[in-house]
Amino acid sequence: MVITSVWGVLDEYVPLLAAATGVATETVPLLVLVVWVGVTLGSLLVTAGERLSVRATGALVAAAAVALAAGALSGTPAGFALLAVAFLVFQLADVLADVRLQAAITGRSRATITSLTGLGTNIASLLAYGTYAVLSPHASHGTVFALLALPYLLVAAVMGRPRPAPAPAGQEAQ
Repeated sequence: MVITSVWGVLDEYVPLLAAATGVATETVPLLVLVVWVGVTLGSLLVTAGERLSVRATGALVAAAAVALAAGALSGTPAGFALLAVAFLVFQLADVLADVRLQAAITGRSRATITSLTGLGTNIASLLAYGTYAVLSPHASHGTVFALLALPYLLVAAVMGRPRPAPAPAGQEAQ
């Protein structure tokens, strides 16, 4: 939910971040395109990404958070290469999370769980939009992007935590 929500919201502000670099107005769409090339590559890499463990995906999300912050804070067009890498990872992690969720759901509860996940994503998106709205009058777009990279570090920490081994078949958890 957080992965989808934050990068989905930040995507709306990429043109403003691009304009803030001081490039000519006609260059802004090219910088946006760089970011969307990253998103597209993230989608194309899902099959390979399915081999990644949750912990490895978490490590990639942490690295992407750093890339997002560094690229946004650079204040330069070159920083958009880092944003593209970050958005690539966020798209990959987003799709992998959906795939893993669908694989984990059995029975008739699939639609309910999927709907609740969508609701959670929408609520998290509203919080991200609200955060951007509150911060943007007081900080540059690059700073707001960097601050909104912080939730990804929390997500990465949760993904990286050790998980208990499943109980052997026939034994109940104590």
